[in-house]
Amino acid sequence: MKRFVLAVLLLVVCLSFAFAADYYIKNYDVKITVGNNAVHHIEETLDVYFEGPHHGIVREIPLDYRDYNEKIVAKVRNLKCSDDYEADTDNGYLVMKIGSAERTLIGDVRYVISYDYDLGADYNEGYDLFYMNIIGTSWECPIENVTFSIALPYVESEAFGSAKAFHDYVLKHTYFTSGSYGATKGVEKATLSDLPNGDVLIKGSTSGLRSYEGVTVKIDLPDNWYSGARIPWDYRPVMKTVAPVVSILVVVLAAVLWLLLGKDPTPIIVARFQAPDGFSPLQVGYVADYSVDDKDVISMLFYWADQGLLSIEEKKGGKYEFTKLKEIMDYAVKSGRNVPDFERTLFDGFFKGCSVGDKIAFKDLEKNNFYETIQKTKASTKGFFTKDRALTDTKSKVVSVLVMMLSFIPLVMGTLRIGLYENNDGAYLFYMVACVGLFFLNLFLFTTLFSKWYVRKSNFFAVLFRILVPAAAVVLLCMLEGFFSNGNIAVVQNIITVASSSAVAIFGAATERRSKYGNRSGPVLPRPFFCCCPGT
Repeated sequence: MKRFVLAVLLLVVCLSFAFAADYYIKNYDVKITVGNNAVHHIEETLDVYFEGPHHGIVREIPLDYRDYNEKIVAKVRNLKCSDDYEADTDNGYLVMKIGSAERTLIGDVRYVISYDYDLGADYNEGYDLFYMNIIGTSWECPIENVTFSIALPYVESEAFGSAKAFHDYVLKHTYFTSGSYGATKGVEKATLSDLPNGDVLIKGSTSGLRSYEGVTVKIDLPDNWYSGARIPWDYRPVMKTVAPVVSILVVVLAAVLWLLLGKDPTPIIVARFQAPDGFSPLQVGYVADYSVDDKDVISMLFYWADQGLLSIEEKKGGKYEFTKLKEIMDYAVKSGRNVPDFERTLFDGFFKGCSVGDKIAFKDLEKNNFYETIQKTKASTKGFFTKDRALTDTKSKVVSVLVMMLSFIPLVMGTLRIGLYENNDGAYLFYMVACVGLFFLNLFLFTTLFSKWYVRKSNFFAVLFRILVPAAAVVLLCMLEGFFSNGNIAVVQNIITVASSSAVAIFGAATERRSKYGNRSGPVLPRPFFCCCPGT
């Protein structure tokens, strides 16, 4: 056991050396000039010591982060550096790659970086906030010494009426922390002095920062202390209107596409006692609901018996015996009927290895793997109704798929609206996951509803179930919104989101209509939709 613990400790130590940076920062000096327009000028001086050959360093400046209450979207302007650099944005940071691939550095190197840091308008209620990482926690190397200065301009306010009162106010409302993320330890030294014009200068220092440790300053300023600050475009009021409007417009578009390209002709229902065009029960079953069921296959036995291909005899115990009376190809020649390949496959698979006059029972079908024959027959029957014999209109089928895809737009709009609650990024993820689930569920539910509409004994429970699913989705989305917004639930907005998506999915399923061949092959079966329903 002791050897095992020793081995684990040795591995940890080795890994720590393997991943440790081979450079460190001797001195890191930061000078901040606070602007009462929330644009702060920052100058950083870094004395870096490279223990091995390097091309430079990477400095990450946060652009998208949270202070104590609000989400900050900062802008960096007038960026300058004492060395060559490339800058790009990545995952909420401005990433500076300082140095050159053509130049190798070792030993002491000084870098000076300066920029204007625009934090935008402050939205905290009752106070304005100056909050900044003097040293960020993303440095993978240790920092031996940190010095900083913060110049805060004197701005008249009701909270203080003189430079002396301003001094006392800043002294009381300034807080420093140092260490790893979430640490509460202060800095080693911080002093506050007055400048001749009434401004305040804060100076401080600390030492011995390890990898991924930083220094943060927080100053609570009087409300409206910032003046003329950049006001970020707030999309929140806009989205509350745009989301439902766009959702409703998508429903209107889906309805128009259905009217123009997917509406089936009003049927003239005529009673027919013979299968159309000499179709077998297998073909009629597929024409009725676009699928081959087991009952369609079983019905072929009675059809063959009626055609004189086999006989059915009931035995004791409710068992049946089947006698092969003809070869199906002989029957096709004598009757003049064009027997499809899948029907011949099914018949020969049923009487596998049998001659005319041979008898079989259901138990023999298991030995002959008749189940595999059934699966092949189902696939072949579906393949029979393709190209010129396709039952659905190709153009309407394409439009149907496109309209189905449009049903995702209301859900996207609802997710963007949920993003208004910026205090929890998880809202995007969980709300979107729920919406994606509803999207695919709607596609399945409404497509199967319409395909089986005329072959069900009753559609009441099928329709009721498909109403309950969106209703449950509304409840779920309201619960998620309430969780992320601390109880602030927009019930009407969620109803519009779900209802619009479901309505578009319904139109999408209804847009697929029968082809001319499909109408000739059987009765015109319109989608169960508004005035197209029989009897309306």
